[in-house]
Amino acid sequence: MMILGIFENHIEAIKNYVDVNTIYLLMGMMIFVSVIRKKGLFEYLGIVTLKVFQKNGYVLYFGLTFIVALLSAIIDNVTTVLVFVPITLAITDTLDVDPLPFIFGEIMASNIGGTATIIGDPPNIMIASAAGLNFTEFFINNGPISFLNIFVMQLFTILLFKKKLNFKIDREKVKSFDPNSAIKNKKGFYISWLLLILTLLLFIFQHQLEMESSTIALFIGFLALLILDRNEVEEILKEVEWGTILFFFGLFIMTGGLVQTGVLKDLTQILVNIAGNSMRSFAMMLIGVAGVISGFVDNIPFTATLIPVIKNLQHINPSVFSDLNPLWYSLSLGACLGGNFTPIGASANIIALAMLKQFKNEEIKFLEFFKYSFFIVTINLILSAIYVELILI
Repeated sequence: MMILGIFENHIEAIKNYVDVNTIYLLMGMMIFVSVIRKKGLFEYLGIVTLKVFQKNGYVLYFGLTFIVALLSAIIDNVTTVLVFVPITLAITDTLDVDPLPFIFGEIMASNIGGTATIIGDPPNIMIASAAGLNFTEFFINNGPISFLNIFVMQLFTILLFKKKLNFKIDREKVKSFDPNSAIKNKKGFYISWLLLILTLLLFIFQHQLEMESSTIALFIGFLALLILDRNEVEEILKEVEWGTILFFFGLFIMTGGLVQTGVLKDLTQILVNIAGNSMRSFAMMLIGVAGVISGFVDNIPFTATLIPVIKNLQHINPSVFSDLNPLWYSLSLGACLGGNFTPIGASANIIALAMLKQFKNEEIKFLEFFKYSFFIVTINLILSAIYVELILI
């Protein structure tokens, strides 16, 4: 786009269209998660979950999926499944039960849990940055419906896999799992906990501290690196998904080109015409369209395309679209929840199913996955639409 001369000034194009807040937030959180993951914190949580929820298959399923959802609100979905899928497979091997319901539930939970916060899923990072939403404000609005959607998902999946989850757990087998075995270094483990708590506090009070999300993420990422892995800086930086970072950079330039050429302005007008210049109609349409499309294509470029479209609504009809917040949350809910529609809807889905195939030689076919997910995601999207309609508009 730059070579073709779409932008008059290349440096100005980068300044105007590349959202560095999103890029630095991703970078900082990737560094932070890479550091604390090596200290055994996530493995420890998984084993403790088994100890706490060892009554039967249903209770264990509820516990594992809830912890995955909770962690996905704090760290990215891919890291969550990378940590929890091996733990889950170890647990199901020990108990000699089918891992499929657990892996499927954790995929669902990771995408739903990521909806709750600005750092839970990349689309939320982009939306919060574009809309100027802070961590607390975003969580207050998206958190309640996320928890409701998690509960509904758990209920439906328990009904779907009723026979496979109907088993008692041998308490003697559970004793073989020792949470302390996950701790590689006690000092590093406790510092990881402190840094995680500090991260949450900084995000919660970022408005009062007058700090950008990216500043907090970079600070906490490099602080963790300095305290816990100062001698392994190069190794940690190799674990950062630089492909994703560069993908975002290029994506912002591409979207900027669509803005510059007026394509997005025309698209906005088409969507407004369909929705009939109504905030409610547009929000409902946004949840449905985002949900369906995100099930089949990556929700990151889709979100990047829709952000300037939503921003442009205030220029087309400032009286109707004076407050865009309901639309930002509608886009977030649709894009994040829609990732659960298919095995390719989100990166976490692909990775979790690949690990199931690699370690257990089991797989969930596309249509089988869709058969399970269709009703769950549809109900989640309907509940989200009702929530936006009643609470946010």
